[in-house]
Amino acid sequence: MAYWRQWRKPRTKVRNLLKRGVKIQTAVGCGITSKGPWRSSKTPGINQALSNAYLKSEGLYELRDGWIKLHYPE
Repeated sequence: MAYWRQWRKPRTKVRNLLKRGVKIQTAVGCGITSKGPWRSSKTPGINQALSNAYLKSEGLYELRDGWIKLHYPE
């Protein structure tokens, strides 16, 4: 959701989705949607572009991993 809001304009959204390997029809459909950022973040095109693996490679921390480390230490 944060990346989606950061991109702001539909043209930028479409361009960034295409860079991340989303098909053009899906990218345009996601980019020009009038849905809000939280609702849009659940669409398949955005999930493909901003997957958990991509976000982890960007250095973001997954809350699920922290929860598992906290409750099930090795």
